Amino acid sequence: MSQSPIVVTLRLTPTDPKAFQSFLEDILPDTRKARGCRFSKTYAGEGSDDFLLIQEWESAEDQKAYMAWREQTGVLKTFLGHLAKPAEVQIWAANPA
Repeated sequence: MSQSPIVVTLRLTPTDPKAFQSFLEDILPDTRKARGCRFSKTYAGEGSDDFLLIQEWESAEDQKAYMAWREQTGVLKTFLGHLAKPAEVQIWAANPA
């Protein structure tokens, strides 16, 4: 998974997007310190309730361990509760161009 960013498109429920932003501000520092996390950035869509979450991990195992930890702590359930529909997850490969 090295140099293979994960791009997650999030479509929020029509509740308060600022509450989701605050939630991300609370949880992302731990994400960025997780074993194998190279980076984790979020982007908010202008004029919409859409967010992009872009991450890169050292290995697929590191990312899976992180997700298992988030599920175990209940954070993943809270995260998913903010979404209007399932997240769209894409894994991108580096292009030598």
